[in-house]
Amino acid sequence: MGRQEDITTVRGIRMLLAAGLTTATIAELLPCMIDDGEILAPACSGMLPDLNRERERIDEAVAGLLAARDKLDAIIAATAPADDPDACSAAVAAR
Repeated sequence: MGRQEDITTVRGIRMLLAAGLTTATIAELLPCMIDDGEILAPACSGMLPDLNRERERIDEAVAGLLAARDKLDAIIAATAPADDPDACSAAVAAR
């Protein structure tokens, strides 16, 4: 592989990582991608099921993070402001 091919391969890997794909998926998909210098595109529509599967995986991860943030927001909202910095220590000791 020549230097320009190496640069193209690295650019492709970085684009796919930035798109949220796993390295295992990238290893499968990269040989079938066309790099026009700006973005990667599948060489054929047969790759769409794999790309859609990855999108669904990312959607599930985003939903999980949003649910976690909502729970954290509820905990933060339920936390009474403490004027006394020792209040937490006293609450723990009271258990």
